[in-house]
Amino acid sequence: MKRATLKTVALQLGLSVTTVSRALKNGPEVRPETIARVKQVATELGYMPHQGGLFLRTGRTHIISLILSPEPQSAFPAMGFMYYCQGIIRALKDSAYTLSIQPRLAHEDLLKPIQRIVEGRLADGVIIGQTRDQDLRVKYLLENEFPFVTFGRTELFTPHAYYDVLHERITYESVKRFQQQGHQRIALINPPTLLNYTGHRLKGYHQALREAGIPPDDSLILNTELSFETGRQALQQFRRLSHPPTAILSPGVSTTLGLLAEMRECGMRLPQDLDLIAFEGTNHLEFNNPRINAYHSSLEHAGEQLCRLLLRRLEGDPPEALQVLHTPEFRHRAESG
Repeated sequence: MKRATLKTVALQLGLSVTTVSRALKNGPEVRPETIARVKQVATELGYMPHQGGLFLRTGRTHIISLILSPEPQSAFPAMGFMYYCQGIIRALKDSAYTLSIQPRLAHEDLLKPIQRIVEGRLADGVIIGQTRDQDLRVKYLLENEFPFVTFGRTELFTPHAYYDVLHERITYESVKRFQQQGHQRIALINPPTLLNYTGHRLKGYHQALREAGIPPDDSLILNTELSFETGRQALQQFRRLSHPPTAILSPGVSTTLGLLAEMRECGMRLPQDLDLIAFEGTNHLEFNNPRINAYHSSLEHAGEQLCRLLLRRLEGDPPEALQVLHTPEFRHRAESG
């Protein structure tokens, strides 16, 4: 069976190739009903744009890249990563772009995958996450004037497009909620210190303690990779303290599940022996027993928003207009102790 072309679609509809081409690009000069008809027939005929031809005509690959990192603190749980990609794919639905996932190999320098994409012209834009304060990838992309968007902020002076969660608000409000329940010994499990959002989480935590007149206790702050095992180890470490915490802020679903597993091993009850508030990007904790209170910020929504920001950047929108801070939703599922 021959591959469907623009000419095939045009002949089927009795339109010119130029009109079909413009309709597939949502051209403002084409009537909406014509665009809808063209797209329907193109789908029925299995038309796909020829990427090589597009590159020769436009200098664009019409590909955006997403970096998949092997580091535990950088990797979403498998299901979370799929939700994230689904959001990106939804944003690409009516565009000319497709998604390419580029791996960062184990022990490979953080910058290498970005250099492969830019120097090899493998994509027109890139989405990167797990940002650092002085992120070398962001500096490199800015220097090379290569379109990108980051999941997370940096402390660089040059503005760039980003989508991030108000992490400082999560920890600030969580501490306040715990204090209203009478908790004084409140622990914070945080990602590794090299990540930008770790600092934002710590800022909100300290602010809430300061307003309550509670001096910070470094033994109640733990920086670690995020995984099931580190959640278990975190509770083991806190329980060895002479004055263990009575409440914990958990940074993610996998860490929270590790904490709960260790609580069961120790015969601890939630919330009578230990209270938890988690941060989640999926709805997995919704189905957990016991129920867990959590601040929810959808990974699927994040992927969609990041992609839409990148598409706008590719169309020439200035980075200052492409900076989004999302307020997470508190999901009250259980009574605190």
